[in-house]
Amino acid sequence: MKYIVQLTLKEIMNKRILHMGIIMTLLYLLLYGFAAHYSAKSIMTSASQPWFAQLIGYQMLTMGWYICTFLCGALAILTGAGSLSSEVESGTILGLASKPVSRQAIVGGKFLAYTIVTAVYSVVLLGAVAMLTDYFFKLQIDPVTLLSGIGLFILFPVLLLSLAHLGSARFSTMATGVVSFMLFALSIIGGFIEQIGAMMENASMINVGVVSSLVIPSDAIYRLAVSVAAGPMGKSSIASFGPFGTASTPSTAMLVYALVYIIIMLAIAIRFFAKRDF
Repeated sequence: MKYIVQLTLKEIMNKRILHMGIIMTLLYLLLYGFAAHYSAKSIMTSASQPWFAQLIGYQMLTMGWYICTFLCGALAILTGAGSLSSEVESGTILGLASKPVSRQAIVGGKFLAYTIVTAVYSVVLLGAVAMLTDYFFKLQIDPVTLLSGIGLFILFPVLLLSLAHLGSARFSTMATGVVSFMLFALSIIGGFIEQIGAMMENASMINVGVVSSLVIPSDAIYRLAVSVAAGPMGKSSIASFGPFGTASTPSTAMLVYALVYIIIMLAIAIRFFAKRDF
């Protein structure tokens, strides 16, 4: 498996999509930095109450992290969708599979390599957004809880990677990418419905969000990460304001479900790939 991980990491580093992703990420951080700067400057000069500055700062953080879900999600899906199927379609899998390497090791090695890349990307991106927000708004967030939230967020791209690997083990790259993005969109819509339902105290809308999280719990991971990262602030009334926050916070059971979800997706991917004809 070590050979597969090293080979895949070298392959990922040479992909143009990663290079373009880094450029777009830098542009996003630049834009976010300007937005945070002028928002904080406007608040500080208007003699507002300190709690209002914390409210806006928290909303900026949750909005910034929410946009990060699109960047991290796109990276996970676009790279993971062709992790196995592109090798089959190009015929390079014949040389790889002919070596004394099991198909299980191929799937596991590729998944581990993509997990390393997306995890590092997520940590750097979320950390940069958090530092920019803290610098301009002086947020009252404990560094330990912030790091815990970022660590929890890593499950977000890993979950999407497991889903993309499942599709890539059985279907074409195009089909896997389309279906994965559609399920990702489903989680986004369900998450918004659940948060709005929580603010309106509408149980039916909350249940819609819960059901969508059972289909794909990526949005639930984001909500949990935001809640943990903000510490006491994430559980206050500040967090209930806006669709990017945690008006409805998933339980710990949803975290366990997400972990089981990843394991099951990966196990099915291994099974599919083991039976696939080259």
